[in-house]
Amino acid sequence: MLDLISRLVTMSSNKENITSDIVNAEVNYISNTLELMRDAHRMSNDAYLESGSIQGGLSVISSLLEQNITDLEIDSLLNTLLQRTKVLDSKYPDLNEIMESYRTA
Repeated sequence: MLDLISRLVTMSSNKENITSDIVNAEVNYISNTLELMRDAHRMSNDAYLESGSIQGGLSVISSLLEQNITDLEIDSLLNTLLQRTKVLDSKYPDLNEIMESYRTA
């Protein structure tokens, strides 16, 4: 999940246009992947629940993008989400790699 949030932060820093469609696609990816990972016992229920907060944060960002909030506010929210994701990554170090493996599977 860290790679995913980092990509969005990089896009935003590079002044690339982040749209609600882009964020919603990532929210759907997270949702589907977390379900698959949990069903395959590749993550604990605790990791599943904590990852859901990142998914929820992205959903909020998507909604705010639809309301045309400023890039500065989006940057701030993404950076906050990045910090939360780093904490999650330190707590569950294999989560990011496992999650990204589903992207190519």
